[in-house]
Amino acid sequence: MANIYKNEMFTLANTGSNLMYTVPDDTRAIVKTIQVQSNVSNAIVTLSAHTAGNAVVTIVGTQVVSTNTTENLLKGPMILEESEFLSIVANTANTTSGIISVLEINRNEQ
Repeated sequence: MANIYKNEMFTLANTGSNLMYTVPDDTRAIVKTIQVQSNVSNAIVTLSAHTAGNAVVTIVGTQVVSTNTTENLLKGPMILEESEFLSIVANTANTTSGIISVLEINRNEQ
């Protein structure tokens, strides 16, 4: 069993749904923070969690991000299971970026 701490950085190039992070097979993940920053006034950012196969989509939260400020989209840690994933949508393209901080717990014997 291995613990892997990692950051995934992202920049939203469009206003559609953008895949942010997918939990690898045989792994559980604890998402600590999802920080977003915008260089325009009042960017609206929406975070969604998806089950494996996209069977269930849950909107985790929506945040208005002021110019040159950083907001955390999570209010506490989030647990994700194998093949579950996170996506993010912003109302303006090429203005929002961020970083997701996650601990992956791989359940394979090494």
